Amino acid sequence: MKKWIAIEHLHATLNKQLEKYLRFQYDLSISQFTVISILSEESSSGLTIQQLADKVTLSQSAISRLVARLETCHTVERHFNERDRRSSHVRLTEQGMRAYKEALPGIAQVMNEALNNKVINEDKILLKAIFQ
Repeated sequence: MKKWIAIEHLHATLNKQLEKYLRFQYDLSISQFTVISILSEESSSGLTIQQLADKVTLSQSAISRLVARLETCHTVERHFNERDRRSSHVRLTEQGMRAYKEALPGIAQVMNEALNNKVINEDKILLKAIFQ
C-alpha cells in the first residue's frame, strides 16, 4: 500500500507542477500536452480519435473537443479518409512539432525540480525500491 501511495503522491506532485507550467507558458492542459506528446512519436499518418482516446484514457468525445481546440491554434490537423468522411487521422503539424520540441527543456526542468524538491525522503526510498 505504501508503494501505491508513493506513486500517487509523485503523480499528483508532477501533474500539479506541470499543469501550472503548461498553463502559464503555453496555455495548455496536461491532456492537451499528452496528446501532442503522443502524436510527436507517431508516423506521418497520425492516429484516429479512438486510438488517441485509448492512449490518453479519455472518451472519444473529450478527445474530439481537445483536438478541435488544438486545431484552432494550428498545433494539430485532421486528415479525413476520402472513402469515409466520418473517419479521420490526427497529426501534429510542423508548427506543433516545433512548439513541442521547444517546450521539452522547460518541462524536463519542472519535472526535475518537482522530483528533487517536492518528493519527500520516504517517497524517494519507496520509489527507488519500486523501480529497481
